[in-house]
Amino acid sequence: MTASDLPAPLVPADVDLRGLPFMPLDVNRLRDSDLAIEASGDEFRAAVLLWCASWNQVPAGSLPDAEQALAAYAGFGRDLKSWKKVRDGALRGFVKCADGRLYHPVVAEKAIDAWAQRVEHRAAKENENKRKEKERQDRARMFEALREAGQVLPYNTTTKALREAFAALEQGGNGVTGHAPVTVTGHAQDTAKRGTGNREGEGQGIEPPLAPLGDLSQGQPARKPAAKAESKGVRAKPRKPLQMPFLMTPEMLAWAKEKAPAVNLDRETERFCDYWTGTGKAMADWPSTWRNWMRRAQDDLERRGQGGGAAKSDTNDTRWIDEDDGV
Repeated sequence: MTASDLPAPLVPADVDLRGLPFMPLDVNRLRDSDLAIEASGDEFRAAVLLWCASWNQVPAGSLPDAEQALAAYAGFGRDLKSWKKVRDGALRGFVKCADGRLYHPVVAEKAIDAWAQRVEHRAAKENENKRKEKERQDRARMFEALREAGQVLPYNTTTKALREAFAALEQGGNGVTGHAPVTVTGHAQDTAKRGTGNREGEGQGIEPPLAPLGDLSQGQPARKPAAKAESKGVRAKPRKPLQMPFLMTPEMLAWAKEKAPAVNLDRETERFCDYWTGTGKAMADWPSTWRNWMRRAQDDLERRGQGGGAAKSDTNDTRWIDEDDGV
């Protein structure tokens, strides 16, 4: 029989399952097969070993038509005499194809299914890698644009928060492109006085006008000026926990350039955010707290620069953090 008379290979030549140790086994199909019913124990053992060997051949599900290789795959090593005794039973179901290799139809069927799953998995993994690479490029581009606008965000800012900040930058909202303070939480700033009074200026921080004393030109009795409410002190700003992302205004960056020139702003701001988000403590004026943090960082750098004998600062002492928080 010539090669042209042989059937085409049962598995495409590029089907490669090397590195995939799992081979599915149809237990019911095997139990009811002629091999399980008619083969001897040695033949059955050799047949299963040949199936396993064919799984990681190329193409998968095939074996070379070489006696020495078949004997080794079947567990007989160089003992060709013992191999020939079980050869016919062990190769039950295998078919020689036009490429000169032996294929088992059942193993070939399982190999084609496994190959389709491997190709799908590789495609999904490649798409995921492309998505992650694109996300890394987008993050780098947004970080750079925000930095140029005077906003230095922590490196671990979530992509969602980063996109929101970048969208606000593109729209020119929240003062990110100008010199107005940036509102981190997105809420409007509280004013000193609120109200919906029906007198002109009332509720807007403007005192209503008073009638002059003794002015009876309008036929109205003279009215005494309203008694001023007793001063109860300056109203304290409300304390709020640190909101992320923490954005630095151009004014804060200009201050740091003058007052803390030796400080690595990116690194210290990350430490600042990690510390305050970890404690959950509320402050009235976070920019002031940030400036206080940077002053301490600048002082530490200056102390370390005064020779090797300078005393190191106590990094566990955080009492200074509560100072000058703008309350």
